[in-house]
Amino acid sequence: MYKKDRPKLSVTALLYQTSSPNTWGQPNSPSPVANGNTVGLPGTPGINSPTPISGPTTLTYPGNGDIGGGLNSTQYTPGPPSNSISLPSTPVASPSPTPRYPPNHPLSGSKHLCSICGDRASGKHYGVYSCEGCKGFFKRTVRKDLTYACREEKNCIIDKRQRNRCQYCRYQKCLIMGMKREAVQEERQRNKDKNDNEVESTSTSHNDMPIERILEAELRSEPRNDNLDLNDSIPNIWQAADRQLYQLIEWAKHIPHFCDLPIEDQIVLLKSGWNELLIAGFSHASMNVKDGIVLATGLVVHRNSAHQAGVGAIFDRVLTELVAKMRELKMDKTELGCLRSIVLFNPEAKHLKSISQIELLREKVYAVFEDYCKSTYPEQAGRFAKLLLRLPALRSIGLKCLEHLFFFKLIGDTPIDKFLRQMLENTSDH
Repeated sequence: MYKKDRPKLSVTALLYQTSSPNTWGQPNSPSPVANGNTVGLPGTPGINSPTPISGPTTLTYPGNGDIGGGLNSTQYTPGPPSNSISLPSTPVASPSPTPRYPPNHPLSGSKHLCSICGDRASGKHYGVYSCEGCKGFFKRTVRKDLTYACREEKNCIIDKRQRNRCQYCRYQKCLIMGMKREAVQEERQRNKDKNDNEVESTSTSHNDMPIERILEAELRSEPRNDNLDLNDSIPNIWQAADRQLYQLIEWAKHIPHFCDLPIEDQIVLLKSGWNELLIAGFSHASMNVKDGIVLATGLVVHRNSAHQAGVGAIFDRVLTELVAKMRELKMDKTELGCLRSIVLFNPEAKHLKSISQIELLREKVYAVFEDYCKSTYPEQAGRFAKLLLRLPALRSIGLKCLEHLFFFKLIGDTPIDKFLRQMLENTSDH
């Protein structure tokens, strides 16, 4: 029955071998484990291998925690594959599969992800792991008691790319994932008692994003009359549109830290936001014009001309959702510059290389913008929120206007990427 040249069996082979119930687990059989021998190790004397038989019975591998009493202490009974044989915990244990944990589990060994958008988390904020962007968004919402509205069906996707698209759904997801409003209030109370990191961060933000330079950029790009024939003929509109884009690029080059970004990111940001930036600019310039908008050269395009050209619907949206609201709030140049800077520093633009840096710049603009509204218009507590509410309307109108309203033949046959690169590389004195 036993042969000298039979190979030794490993622990794994013993556990997975098919065998006869009469061979294993006999009470009177000497137990190799009980005798102090290590089961199945090569070179260990006195190990007898059970005679294999051809049968369906399979011994299953025990999971974690199943290794227990000796082999000779339990009578083997054939059964379904779920039965297991207990082995003592002192011999060599077989490796078990590494357990898998969710990404934010303390034992996962992976970097934490933001519970709201899936970006890399900077830590645990207000009860959940979150990135700096979602942390700042939630804090602003709670502190200013802001309310949002969803333009869709209140089920917008909130991820790394689209987290700024719908503020309502982003805030709801913050609450669903466990962010606590009271934690923001407690943090604010602590900030009144000591000069903590947030105060230092705010001060640094103001130094890094001087609002005076944002205003200066707006003043440089004011529409001016170049002694053109100020009628809204198509050639004049194209000429005005060309000037508008040129002034937009010059404006961006004077916004703090824009020129510090890689040239590729500058091009991406301008390609992504030029339509919204131009619409915001000429909407503000048109606050004192009735039923018309003013372009960069001072050219006024009237409502009846827009309707005759077949773009009356979108033209009316510009007048009612942007121009009229700006007129009602008496939006000043500094506020316009801050809104446009928020649009410019868009971390959701595709193919960006410096996403984190751009998101940080946007956060700094938010901070100085809010501080400016509070200090300049202290009697208007909700002014900052009302101004921010123009951003969704601006984006919606911008998508409709894209290469449709005035910019059909903006730069002829020149690819816009090449045009933007030439303009940006042609540096001017700041």
